[in-house]
Amino acid sequence: MRHVVLCLSFALCAAGSAAAQGPIDEVRAGVYAQSCCGPGTSKEQGAAFNTEVLFSSPRFLSVLGAPRPLIGATLASDPDATNQAYAGLEWRLDLASRWFVAASVGGAIHDGETDDFDPVADAGRVDSTVFFGCRAHFRLAGDAGYRVTRRISTSVHWNHISNAGLCRENEGLDQLGARVGVRF
Repeated sequence: MRHVVLCLSFALCAAGSAAAQGPIDEVRAGVYAQSCCGPGTSKEQGAAFNTEVLFSSPRFLSVLGAPRPLIGATLASDPDATNQAYAGLEWRLDLASRWFVAASVGGAIHDGETDDFDPVADAGRVDSTVFFGCRAHFRLAGDAGYRVTRRISTSVHWNHISNAGLCRENEGLDQLGARVGVRF
């Protein structure tokens, strides 16, 4: 899974640099604190690196307020921490000439632990792992940002993945960090 997320991250960066005027609306990159807040706060260490591509909203999404479709990947710096790839929709609200907030909802897949810790079967594994219960999760995220120029923005970003109680285990994972975005 780590290799899939790494390849997806590089592909997203390449897609963003190749987009002059087309369906790609914005590319973002940033760094997060892994397991920053909420349940499992102290269970994953290190930073997480994020790349995200947002597309122009297709006409059929105008009935939902014209959200922008997005895909992204987050790669953890700690080899024992969780990586994820995700997709969803983002709604953005301009608060003033340069300030904005954004919220997104979607789904994610991850490579974190999905089962309970068993001291006998899992000899050598530390009992400080976040248990996600299943591979696919819901993903919620939000940004509060500032447009430095017409094309470049910075934002504080938070995201949360959770299976919403659909699997036996459901610790979830929260990340908090900063990102830079470039619009095309």
